[in-house]
Amino acid sequence: MKILVGIVIGVVVLSIARPYLGRFFDAEHRRLSAGSNTGSTSADGSGYGLHFSPAEDLEAIDIKYLREAHETVDVAMGDFADETIANTLKQLAVGHVKIRVYRDPNHLRQEETAAEQFHRFSTSTILRGSVNIQIRTPQQNGSGMHLASWCVDHRLLRDGSAPWSIEGEKGRDNQIRLTTDSGEVAAFEKTFDEMWMRATNQIIQ
Repeated sequence: MKILVGIVIGVVVLSIARPYLGRFFDAEHRRLSAGSNTGSTSADGSGYGLHFSPAEDLEAIDIKYLREAHETVDVAMGDFADETIANTLKQLAVGHVKIRVYRDPNHLRQEETAAEQFHRFSTSTILRGSVNIQIRTPQQNGSGMHLASWCVDHRLLRDGSAPWSIEGEKGRDNQIRLTTDSGEVAAFEKTFDEMWMRATNQIIQ
C-alpha cells in the first residue's frame, strides 16, 4: 500500500513539474544553439580562449569583441582583405575609437590590385578619410609583417593564425585565441608600439 501511495505521489509531482522542466530544457537548448553560432565559451562564460575555423565563424567572433572597444584598437594584421571587418572598424572610428592598423606592404599592394581588377573597394579604401584611423606598413624591401593580432582598450588581446580574409576566418583550418592576461596584453602593446614607431615605416594614412 505504501509503495502504491509513493508511486501515485511521484506521478502527481512529475505531472506538476513537467511544464517547468520542459521550459528549462528548451532554454538550455536555445542557449547552447546560440553559443554554437558564435564559437565556444570559456569556463567563465566570457567566450575568451581558443576558437577554430571552419567549425567556428572566426569573423563573427572578431567582430563581436572588436565592438566592445571604447577607446583604442591596435591591429597588426599582415593579410587584411575582409570588407565586413573594415566596415566595423570604420563604424568604431566614427564613435571616436582611435584605431592603428599595421599591415604587410606586399599583402596591401596585392589587395589593392585585386580590388581594382574586380571593381570593388579595398579595405584601405573603406578606411580612407577617417581621422581616427591610422595605417602604416614596414618598408617594402623588409621581411614583411605576418602577425594576425589585435588589442582592444589595452585589455583584450586576440592572436592566432587566422588573417582577416573570408578564407582565413571561415574556410581554412585556422585558430584564434582571446585573452585578458595583463602580461600578454602588455607584451603585445610594447611590441606593437616598437613596430609602429619605426623610422623606416611607410605612412599610408
